[in-house]
Amino acid sequence: MNETLQRVRELETRQSELRQESATLSGISELNEEQRQRLDAMPGEISDNERQLRAARFAAEAEDRESIVAEDTGEGAEFREIRGRVRVGEYVAAAMEQRAAQGAELEYNSAIKVPGNELPLELLAPEHRTTTNTDSSVTQGTWLDRLFADTAAMHVGVRFQSVPSGVLSVPQTTAGASAAQRGRGEAVADAAWTVGVTEIKPARNSVRAVLSSEDTYRLPGLEAALRRELGMALTEGVDRAVFLGDAGANEDAGDVTGFKGISGLTEKTLTQANKLKADKTLELFLSLVDGVRAGGLDDLRIVSSVGANVLWESTILALGGDTASVFKTLGKFLRDCGLNWRARGEIETATSNGKFGAFIGLNRGIEGAAVAPVWASAQLIRDVYGDHAKKGEVALTLSHYWNFKLTRATNFARLKFVT
Repeated sequence: MNETLQRVRELETRQSELRQESATLSGISELNEEQRQRLDAMPGEISDNERQLRAARFAAEAEDRESIVAEDTGEGAEFREIRGRVRVGEYVAAAMEQRAAQGAELEYNSAIKVPGNELPLELLAPEHRTTTNTDSSVTQGTWLDRLFADTAAMHVGVRFQSVPSGVLSVPQTTAGASAAQRGRGEAVADAAWTVGVTEIKPARNSVRAVLSSEDTYRLPGLEAALRRELGMALTEGVDRAVFLGDAGANEDAGDVTGFKGISGLTEKTLTQANKLKADKTLELFLSLVDGVRAGGLDDLRIVSSVGANVLWESTILALGGDTASVFKTLGKFLRDCGLNWRARGEIETATSNGKFGAFIGLNRGIEGAAVAPVWASAQLIRDVYGDHAKKGEVALTLSHYWNFKLTRATNFARLKFVT
């Protein structure tokens, strides 16, 4: 096992240990000061470990892709050397001249099986660089890129899978055998089993920016900044579509149905009368612990709306019964019981009737239960012709291909506020 994969396993083990420790401390009725301080620190430590785990998984997937390429070419060191010579600017030049990439860029595309006239998605990772200005009277600092909502699809359990070309086929065993005792000489009956296959086809996601030629001269680094912007906008848009869907295409085949619109998904409701009650909120999440897909509250992977997060963190509870009341927020109460979540912007901001509060993944067997295939290349078009030429403009259009499907919907649920 390589070091990166070992790191993933260590972080997964640590995450399980932290959640178990949190659940154990939450079950103690009278905590001493040391235990209370430890419990208060648990959410932050769990969140930090989760971030490290996601980063390690990304690194492991990248190494897997690189090892596959190295195996195919037989020259891993040579592939890394080619990757070091690749420049996004050369793809931009090729797009401007309406030709395929050349040199190291063409070699790199060939190695990862991407057409020569397309841009590998992995090259769009945001980079922050200090820019300079040819006018000595103007000092230009580091370019401040636009801030997007934090991505959260992976947290709820969606697996992003790189696809080189074609249709992604996901087989699944949907029914099978049950074991039972048999006596001496007694035959075992044949089992009825069922296998289903989900096929996922690519759908196009695009973003476009138009800039004037004057601005490219006035603001050095503008076009590079807008290319970063397009890449980040695609990433955020895909993540948002996982939750809310995107029906903006003129044909149904181009639409994406997200968690919010998937029919048949388990939907838990919290009434307006109960949404401020700690026991009713906890009861709702406990109802998802079925002993099969979730063995405890620590098996729930929750992405909340901003509205639900504000509700939970600002509602003050008075606990204690006949003794002196202890005041804590509803959010603190839920965390003390073993729940953890992260908020995602642009899902919902309110908690009124019909609004969604959270999307939940049930962690046991969740790997592959929700798949977002991403076809490994993008199209970057730099258009300076026609009306753009007349106006002295440059149009940058970035498109890539992806989709989203639940292959086993029983591993997911959503929370909705109702009257």
